[in-house]
Amino acid sequence: MSEAFRRCVHEYHPDDPSNEDFDAGPQPKGFRNLTECIRPYHPNPEWQIFPGEVGSFERDQKICSMYTLATGLFRDINQCIRDDNEDGLRRLAPMIWEIREVTRFETAKICKPEGRKCKPFMGKCLRGLEVPEEEVEKWAALYKEGTEFVWPAFTSCQLEDGGLWPFDGNLNFEIECNIDPSKLSDPEVFAPISIKRFIGGSNEVLFPPQTKFRVKEEKDVQRVTENDETRDVHTRVLEVVELPVPGGAPGERKR
Repeated sequence: MSEAFRRCVHEYHPDDPSNEDFDAGPQPKGFRNLTECIRPYHPNPEWQIFPGEVGSFERDQKICSMYTLATGLFRDINQCIRDDNEDGLRRLAPMIWEIREVTRFETAKICKPEGRKCKPFMGKCLRGLEVPEEEVEKWAALYKEGTEFVWPAFTSCQLEDGGLWPFDGNLNFEIECNIDPSKLSDPEVFAPISIKRFIGGSNEVLFPPQTKFRVKEEKDVQRVTENDETRDVHTRVLEVVELPVPGGAPGERKR
C-alpha cells in the first residue's frame, strides 16, 4: 500500500473535522466533497440524492449504479489508484470511500439479521484485458504459476455464467474466490460483492482495492479467430488468497 493511497483512501473519512477543502497545488492537499467530486461526471450534481445511511441497501444501490454508469468515473477512479496519483485521489476521495464502504463487512454479522442485506461474493468470475498484440506475451509472462500479487484498484469481473463477451480480451483471467469472510478472525473485512444484488440485469463482481491473488494455473495459449482477425489468447487461473482489512479501531465504522 503506497503512502498516497494510505493518506487519501485508507485513512480518509468524509466526516473527519480536520479535512481541508481541496487545493490542487503545487502540492495537492485537502479533499473535495461528494458533490464536487462527481461534478465532472454528472450534470447538476447537487440534485443527486444519496439515500439512507452508509451501509444501507438503498445507499449501496445508489453508489453501485453511479459507479457502473458510462460516465468515465470508474475509469478515472481506478486510473488514479493504479498511477498513485495523489491529486486524483484527493479529488475523487469521497466517491472512492463510498464505493469501498459497499465492500466493507463486519464478519460476525455476515448473513445475520443484524447484518447487511447483501453478502460477500464467493465463486468463480472472469476478467478480460485487451493488451497490445506485441506486448501480450510479455504481460502474460508476469503471471507465472505460484506468483502472488495485489491488484491495487477496484477490479471488475463478470460472473462465470454470463461469460466474458463482450469484455473478453487477449489476456483473460478465471478467478476463484473461495474465502468465506464470515470465518475470518478479523472483525471487519473488505470483500468482493456481486453488483447484480443492487442493479437488475448486471452480472458484475467487484473486488476491493488491495485484494491479493495467486496464479493457480497457466492455461495453454489459444489461437482464436474473431471478425476475420486471428490472435493468441492467454488465460490464467487465479485464486484469491487474502482480502484487505480496514484500518482504525475495530468497530469504528459499523455495518
